[in-house]
Amino acid sequence: MAENNDKGDNKLPRHFVTFVEIFFAVVLGASIVDPEIRALLFPPAFASLGFWALIAVYVTAITSWTGWHKSTIKYPYGDSRLGEVRSVVDAIIVATYAALLFFGSRVGGGADKYLSGYLWGFVIVFALYYFVGQVRCADYHTPQASKRHLIVRHGVAPLIGASTYTVLSHISFRFPVASLWVLVLLPLATMISYRWFREWRELPRTQKSERKSTIAVDMDGVLVEQVIPVLQKVKQEMGIELNKCDITDWEYPFEGTNIKIEIIKAEREREFVLQMPPMEYAREALQILSEKFDIVIATSRESSTDSWSQEWLNKHAVPYQKFVNTSSQGKTLPNADIIIDDYVPNIEAFIRKGPPSRQAILFAQPWNHDTGNIADLLKSGKARVANSWQTVLALLA
Repeated sequence: MAENNDKGDNKLPRHFVTFVEIFFAVVLGASIVDPEIRALLFPPAFASLGFWALIAVYVTAITSWTGWHKSTIKYPYGDSRLGEVRSVVDAIIVATYAALLFFGSRVGGGADKYLSGYLWGFVIVFALYYFVGQVRCADYHTPQASKRHLIVRHGVAPLIGASTYTVLSHISFRFPVASLWVLVLLPLATMISYRWFREWRELPRTQKSERKSTIAVDMDGVLVEQVIPVLQKVKQEMGIELNKCDITDWEYPFEGTNIKIEIIKAEREREFVLQMPPMEYAREALQILSEKFDIVIATSRESSTDSWSQEWLNKHAVPYQKFVNTSSQGKTLPNADIIIDDYVPNIEAFIRKGPPSRQAILFAQPWNHDTGNIADLLKSGKARVANSWQTVLALLA
């Protein structure tokens, strides 16, 4: 499998992204055909409430389009149930923009019966933003996947405006013209503020700063304790009793087989994969590291078990941005800066076949005590040894 695969990469998410992009374009483009919208925009009716309502909707839709595109690059749709929910909600958001275009173009037409729909439309938009942010955080197991506090803070203003207008309209209150202008411009000001704090104010800093470094993390022997469960299985099935400390070679032989073969056989069973325990403090350490680094899970398990591996990661709430199977191409990982692995040849290949800036952490296990092949890398500091995830955190955090 290619090493640049995103989390849960398959044809459906890619096709859905294309679909939503086309949907955005059609909604915005087709709106110009509407005679009421065209009358407000060509020539611009600057003194009309409807014109500024449309400006608010266009600003919202266009900035959302760019923001959505960035989020799908950093947090692509997965093939999990949460990924499916997120994709549906994103489609609903686009449909809401279409409704806002309808209401906005008709604001200011006398009784302003459409102003309520316009105002509540923005409340719904912020509610959907919050919901899809919750789903994205749950799918990727990191609070960094959404700035939910900003959504709540900015969603309050449209809610107050919509509630006030609805209540006063119900008692036949006659709104002064100035108050109508405030209500129409409130969503525009709110959306500009939201985008400023969410993205725009960070642009100069982002352009000057370097990208986040990427850590590639192995599963077996690093995130997952696979040897002890396999030895328990060997004891039950073959009557051979071994301890983890006995496994001093990755192909440690016994009774016509070896530990590598037995691990591969065991990991062809979904239930066995899902029941393997995580390494102590692994999830907590990655939660901390994910604030500073992008996390790529890189495993050389058989590719047919990828869905089980991702299910295990989700079950244990392991944060990561991408999942990569390296069984066919090895762990050269061209887009990674640091690797954490328990197999010495992987450490050697990653550093020697990559740029000079690369670093590696060898996760200490009984089968990797012979580090002769990377002695020069250890001496230079390009490779270091960690006996636990606490040590990894101390080296990187």
